[in-house]
Amino acid sequence: MLTTSQLYRHQIYTMTTQHSIILVLCIFNVPFYQGREETENHLERRQISIIDVKCRKVPGFQVYKEGSTRMCLHHGQNFITYTEAKSYCASIGSRLAVFNTRDKFKIVLPMNNVWIGLDDMETEGTYKWADGSTLEQSLISFIFYPNEPNAAYDDEDCVCNNCYENFLKLVDMPCYRNFTYLCEKVF
Repeated sequence: MLTTSQLYRHQIYTMTTQHSIILVLCIFNVPFYQGREETENHLERRQISIIDVKCRKVPGFQVYKEGSTRMCLHHGQNFITYTEAKSYCASIGSRLAVFNTRDKFKIVLPMNNVWIGLDDMETEGTYKWADGSTLEQSLISFIFYPNEPNAAYDDEDCVCNNCYENFLKLVDMPCYRNFTYLCEKVF
């Protein structure tokens, strides 16, 4: 039979050991709820879209995400004109990127000096996306810098993102200017 003093020492030893184990688990960030994390990882795997799978197979392209919106994009790093960017994207089986929703626009927003697939080359003042659709009026104030597009010069027919210092949205620009570009692969 253990004396009171021996029992007390045994309890202290047991508590110290338990606290040491918890400390080690915390230091090495070992999850306490292993089963729960496996379930969350399993759910994450299920959320992979067809764009994720197909885009991985296209050299030079990667998936950009905003909320549930996914786009397969190639950010060309060389500085070229709008027409050259449009031709290059077509040559690699894509188009200049279309950001015709708020979530899609949030994808391009942090990118600087980049041509996107929007212009009014066909009819002055009527902006068309690279997919042939017309820019919705309700989207203009969300995606364009205030007082843009403004056709300040006769040849401002193409649209660029963050192309002037402190202009952190879209602006209309002369198409002959040189910027990087975003190609979009559509599946």
